[in-house]
Amino acid sequence: MDSNSIPNSNGFYFFDPKSFKWVIIACDETNLNYFHDGVNIIYFSNNLCPACKIFNLIWYPFVNNFSKTKNTYFYVFVCEWFTEFCNSDCSRKGFIYFKIKASPTVVIIIKHKDKIVKKVIEGNVGIDILNEIVNESISLYKKFLEN
Repeated sequence: MDSNSIPNSNGFYFFDPKSFKWVIIACDETNLNYFHDGVNIIYFSNNLCPACKIFNLIWYPFVNNFSKTKNTYFYVFVCEWFTEFCNSDCSRKGFIYFKIKASPTVVIIIKHKDKIVKKVIEGNVGIDILNEIVNESISLYKKFLEN
């Protein structure tokens, strides 16, 4: 499954920039320990969500554009329909942990040592807004590194 392949099996996926593939992550629980020091961009997608199908058209090319950016990591939690219809305990727990009530939703976790900043983007935002928010997040992470 390459960066343009949309993970549609329910589960929690990490984009591996070395292999340029989405890799499923097994988990017993979901918490901030799963995420790297850096900018973690997490997309919550529902297969039965018409808005998610539209968002997928910008999300996967967006991942391609930022995939080589240092300290920037991409994840996707996929369910059929939120926690009500999800064949992955790991993904269901991710929706619960992050309190996802709308889709598509993107959560950005900026993490460095003891500093954590979380941003939530709900709805079908365009590529310009997504780029702006991620670039701001990368700038904030760089400021964390300077201090």
